[in-house]
Parts: sequence; C-alpha cells; structure tokens
Amino acid sequence: MKAKAIETQLKVTCRPAVLGQALQVVSRAISSRTTLPILNNILIETTSEGLALTATNLEIGIRKLVAAEVAMEGSTTAPARLLTDFVSTLPDQDLEMTLDGATQSLNLRCARFDTHIKCIEAEEFPPGPRPDEGDRIEVALDDLVSAVEQTQMAASTDEARPVLTGVLVQVQGGNLTFAATDGHRLAVRKLGAAGAADLEASLIVPARALAELSRVLKGEPGRVEVIISKARNQIFFRAGSSELTSRLIDGKYPNYAQVIPSKSSTTVKVSTSELTQTVRAVSLFARDSANVIRVKAQSGSLVLSATTNEVGDSRAEMPAEVDGSDIQIAFNARYVLDALGVMGEDQVELLFDGPLSPGLLRPPGKEHYLYVIMPVRVAMS
Repeated sequence: MKAKAIETQLKVTCRPAVLGQALQVVSRAISSRTTLPILNNILIETTSEGLALTATNLEIGIRKLVAAEVAMEGSTTAPARLLTDFVSTLPDQDLEMTLDGATQSLNLRCARFDTHIKCIEAEEFPPGPRPDEGDRIEVALDDLVSAVEQTQMAASTDEARPVLTGVLVQVQGGNLTFAATDGHRLAVRKLGAAGAADLEASLIVPARALAELSRVLKGEPGRVEVIISKARNQIFFRAGSSELTSRLIDGKYPNYAQVIPSKSSTTVKVSTSELTQTVRAVSLFARDSANVIRVKAQSGSLVLSATTNEVGDSRAEMPAEVDGSDIQIAFNARYVLDALGVMGEDQVELLFDGPLSPGLLRPPGKEHYLYVIMPVRVAMS
C-alpha cells in the first residue's frame, strides 16, 4: 500500500454536478473526426483555484476552472466522452479523484461507485497558446453574446471560401464591429469596447468558434477580456473561470459595406413576434419550392404568401406601418426567420428599394444592428 501512495500524482475532491457541467462545455471543443487519440481527451490539472479542464481540436480550445479541494497536485488527460457521461450519472455526493502516476489510471470514488479510467499522460497533450501577450480590450458579456448571435448565423458553411466561414471583427476607435456574410445575406453589429481607443485591427474569427462562446461564458461575471495575440493569429475570450481560444482565419474579407443599401423607397414597421409567426406558418408551403416566400407591402398592411404546386398555398395579411410606394419582393424564408430570431426588439423595420434590390431589416430607430437579404427572382402574381 505504501508503494502505491508514492505513485499518487493527483488527488482532488469536488461535486459531480459542478464537474459534469464543466466537462460538457469543455468537451465541445473536441472534434469527432480527429486522428490523434490525445485530442479525444480532456486535460485535467490542479491549480491554486481548484481543477482546470482543457480540450482542443487545434483550432478551438476551451478551458474551465472547477471548484475543488486539492490534496495533491498533478495532471493527466482522460477520455472526454467516457468521463463526461460517467460523471453525469453520479449522485450529488463528494467525488474523490486520485491518479496512479505509474499506470495513469484515474480512480473515481463517489457514494457506492469505485471506478478506474485509463488515461494518457498530460505531457502528450498539445500545449495551447497562452494569452499572456497581446492587445487587450474589454466588452460587456451580454453585448458580446448578442453580437455573436446576431451575426454568426450569416457566415457561410462552404469551405471553398474559408474567409466567409468566419465573422469579421473590426476594432477601431474604441468600438467593435462584427460582420458576417455568405453571399446571400449580411449581418452587421456594432458595440462599444473599453481599452481599445488606439487599437486598430481586422480579424476573421471562425463562426463555429464564436458559436460556442455563449455556452463557454454562461454564468460568468459581466465583463469579457478579449486578447488578440501579437502575431495576430489567435484570439482569446476570457471571463471569470472560463476561457475560449481560437485560431484566426488568414485572408482578406470582402468589402461588405458596398452591399448595404444606401436608399429605400419603401419602409415597413411591423411587430417582430407577429411577423415571425406569420413567416414560419406561410413558409411551410415553400419548403418544396426553394423556401421562397413572397412579400407584398401596401398601405396599412404586409401580405405574405407561398405556393408549391404539389402541396398547396398559404396567404396571410397583417397590419403594418407602410411608408412609401407599394412593393412586391421575394426572399428565402429561412434567412428572414434567422434575422427575426435575433432582432431583440418588439418591432422590426424593413426597408426596400424595388423588387431586385437587397432588403434591409433592423431595429427601428437604432443604428447598432442591420441585416441585409438578397431578393429571390420569381414571377410575381
């Protein structure tokens, strides 16, 4: 027994619920397609604050600190899926984890369970970039999360043009601008930042990295530190005990500003929830016809319609404030619903300049967010 004690390299006690929650978030950085066995594992290491969990797919890294009593310092890497699934089944009693350094076997004791998991040494885990050097800015967590939600869904999923699979993040004059486009729509969101007055940078952050941000930072205090590496190839988001790091996409982002309509002949103001519900219902009849819905703005109302020969058709008229000339235009319903889902306001303003010009959606009277959709060319009834 004494010889065994000498080999102990890690001994901690924590609550399964807290550990399980952190494991679920961190394991989202793991790729299902990796050929390196170590990248299926989570790095577990003791720190002065408890237990640090880290996972990476070499593009994205997620790190979480977990409250734990550390009896003996140490580190190892454990299979992410097995550990996450097992911990999630444990009762809410103290979980003691002990590592046998000689065999890299992690012993988990909790209530009636006595379990051993085979691990890989921590030295095998790829060293991640550290955010010790670089330019730092600070943003409100709520603002950052909403900016990401309002833009990243407009990024492309087509790997043929890598820059469009990212979100352009511009830092200028103490402000941040997020912009994303897939060639069919464009989303732009502005927000204020602290500590960025003299910093100018244009970065392309992978949309799939930003998609994890709200999960990683959920429940953390209200400010996020954003660190851009000196080499301009990595970005870090850190709040409280959580951190997300991502490689940046190399390349030049297209000039999106030229797509934003500079004038409009028709402005429509309408209830966001009512429009959402109407588009959702009418678009059921557009599923087999490229998801196209027709929009008709006329004095006092907005008429939405969709037709598929084999399925049927649907038409709905709703009250709206319409200023300017009548118009008929067609859009991909999914793009419209994506915008309405993140508008964050009771009302939405739609601006049109003819049936072949892009449509613009934005919160009424506000300049911080806009969403541009290219129209679909269809025969109008």
